[in-house]
Amino acid sequence: MNSHLTRRTFLTSAAGGASLAAAGPALSASPGIETSTMPLRPLGKTGRMVSIIGFGGGSRYLLQEDLEVAERMIQRAIELGINYFDTGHSYLKGQVRESQQRYGRFLIPRYRKRITLSTKLNARDAETVKKQLEETLDDLKTDRIDILHFHGLAKIEEIDQIVSKAGALEVFRRWKDQRVIGAIGVTGHQDSKVILEAMKRISPDCVMCPQNPGHDQKPGHPMYPGVDFAGDVIPYALDHGIGLLAMKVLAQGNLIGRGGITPEELIRYALTLPLDAVVIGMPSLDVVESCARIARTIEPMPEELRDKLRQKVASAATEGTYPYLADGYIDGRGVATS
Repeated sequence: MNSHLTRRTFLTSAAGGASLAAAGPALSASPGIETSTMPLRPLGKTGRMVSIIGFGGGSRYLLQEDLEVAERMIQRAIELGINYFDTGHSYLKGQVRESQQRYGRFLIPRYRKRITLSTKLNARDAETVKKQLEETLDDLKTDRIDILHFHGLAKIEEIDQIVSKAGALEVFRRWKDQRVIGAIGVTGHQDSKVILEAMKRISPDCVMCPQNPGHDQKPGHPMYPGVDFAGDVIPYALDHGIGLLAMKVLAQGNLIGRGGITPEELIRYALTLPLDAVVIGMPSLDVVESCARIARTIEPMPEELRDKLRQKVASAATEGTYPYLADGYIDGRGVATS
């Protein structure tokens, strides 16, 4: 049975306080991190159950220079019940695909059967995407990917290319038929209307996009009036059984501390939406521990508190709060300068 809310239920609950139990399995209220259980939710219609906190292996994970600590972070995430691990072909350190290669060293050899492995390719044409997948499988030391995303869609023209005769979509679909990949996803950071169009034309199994109070303003954030990821993406995904993954929940850390805003508020806000999981960049062991603790003890956020947090975020945000909305942003590398 699909536990997603219907569009009507979501729109009603958004006005009157969403239910976490309705959006997925009930969240534990136990205060003890070692004795409570990491909540799991079904990821759309993929048949996979994923932890409501996902391990983000992008630029923030690559901030961790000590490889022994980087390995311990993965081990500790597994111990705490995190089973969704996210990376990307373009997550580089210098010219090295460091994030995928760390997973190939520290994650896959010991934990492959216990996790949902997600990565992303930024090629739009068939020939380039084949090369990127070959490199990815070599980096990760595996022969299959559970979720493979079209990475960072920002323009309608990119969707046109993907679905064209020489585009990458047919290659993705063939890989899925051959079970090289388990599910097809799309991600994007900048334009919620582009992500909506991608869902309509690509028919993915999963979608990942920013979900935080700055992108749930009606009719849009005052500095970015065209960005409404909650309003544009969530209802369509719910109607079509598309798995919902959130990113940039903390706005890459830029919202924390502004006007007293806490990570717990932002994570709680996101998980009160009918999402399957929030993927958080993990720069340290402390962040892994704190995210797991929040997930294990979280409770739904009433609409009154959601409204107050939206107002607080709108007041605290400045032009640089959401760097991933800037033209030329490349996930994992910031804004392109050339």
